[in-house]
Amino acid sequence: MKSVMTVETMKTLAWCLVLTYAMFLIPVDALAGYTAPTGDGDTLGNLLCGVADWFTGSVGKGIATLAIIVIGIGALMGKVSWGMAIIVGLGVAVIFGAPQIVNELGANASC
Repeated sequence: MKSVMTVETMKTLAWCLVLTYAMFLIPVDALAGYTAPTGDGDTLGNLLCGVADWFTGSVGKGIATLAIIVIGIGALMGKVSWGMAIIVGLGVAVIFGAPQIVNELGANASC
């Protein structure tokens, strides 16, 4: 029996490979959350705070800037819908506003 991949399956596979490759590019130090040792044994908390700092720090700002530039050019050229451009903008706003949102919801813990 001959197996044929559809174009949609090939696109999905390509995206999975790109995302997998991107995960290998993330520096281990960024994911490890190297903060000053507190001695509280909260390794998972430090890891998650390191990831949050990575996304809201200079790396996240660079990625967000490139995403808005690319989606903006695509929207102006008619290749991307304006709805998708607005969704990307709102996503960037939520990512960078997440610490304030969490604090407003009553969680007094911070990274």
